[in-house]
Amino acid sequence: MKQAYRNFLATGFVLAASVQPAFAATCTLNGQVVPCDQMPAWFWLLICCSGILAIGFSVFWIMMLVDLLKHDNKDKVMWLLALIFLNFFGAALYYFMVKRKRS
Repeated sequence: MKQAYRNFLATGFVLAASVQPAFAATCTLNGQVVPCDQMPAWFWLLICCSGILAIGFSVFWIMMLVDLLKHDNKDKVMWLLALIFLNFFGAALYYFMVKRKRS
């Protein structure tokens, strides 16, 4: 199992390293190709903040999924479907309607 995990990570690193120069060489700004170092600073800040928010939302979603599976609830299937299909919004609904009341 560990070997398969190492192979998976190695493949990811190789793919990331091979794709990165294509993105680092040029960027498109207002329909014109420009060097990426000429992109506005707020653009890169927006990209980083979006990634951090996505990770935070994913962690919150997983926490609500684990909480749902851990506790007995008569509407477990309904909440599971809400979490799966509504993603973050389903997790927020679950937090405010079930978990917060229980705490």
